[in-house]
Amino acid sequence: MDLPGSDIPAPLYLLLMFAVIFVDVVIPIVPSELLVIGSGTMSAHGMLLLPLAIVTAFAGSWVGDVALFLLFRRRLTHFLDRFRWGRSIHRGLRNVIEKAGTSPTYAAVVAVRFLPGGRTASVAVAGIAELPLRPFMLAAAAGGLLWTAWLVGLGFIAGASTGLPAGVSALLGMAVGTLVGAITAAVLALKKLRKARKAHEYPDEPGTPAS
Repeated sequence: MDLPGSDIPAPLYLLLMFAVIFVDVVIPIVPSELLVIGSGTMSAHGMLLLPLAIVTAFAGSWVGDVALFLLFRRRLTHFLDRFRWGRSIHRGLRNVIEKAGTSPTYAAVVAVRFLPGGRTASVAVAGIAELPLRPFMLAAAAGGLLWTAWLVGLGFIAGASTGLPAGVSALLGMAVGTLVGAITAAVLALKKLRKARKAHEYPDEPGTPAS
């Protein structure tokens, strides 16, 4: 079984991965994680240079984060509203922000990106809250580096340790990454639900906001 994209020359694969990661912050349904995990597996099989895979994934994540942050911080979303496709993207961004409910903190910029849609929500909220640019860029760099290390490392370990063909190893890494993300999202959603129920049942309890 061939790895999807393995017949693409390495430079083109890296360019494609950078573009998809960049777009993924605006359109969260784009599966950039799959390409990043695949790059790790390809590196383990000698099809890509590992340092280039890491640098490309990190650069796509960081540049995309800064671009979306500036889009919201400088109130440039009105440019999107001039076009039908832009209005659709803007509505999608707003829906992701409302569903995620992330707080505009640097910790959220680093950590929430590991949840489905979390990268988009945390970066957009940080822009709306007008957090200072330089600290945000550092937080985005830290988050992007952790995200890259996790996904590329997951693909590399799957490719180097299983002894399976590159395609099978990549699919295994993708399945593990998806499962971990789904479990994390479910745990956080359950915790949020329990907190909401507690606030509803005990509205006067100290430290518990009333419903």
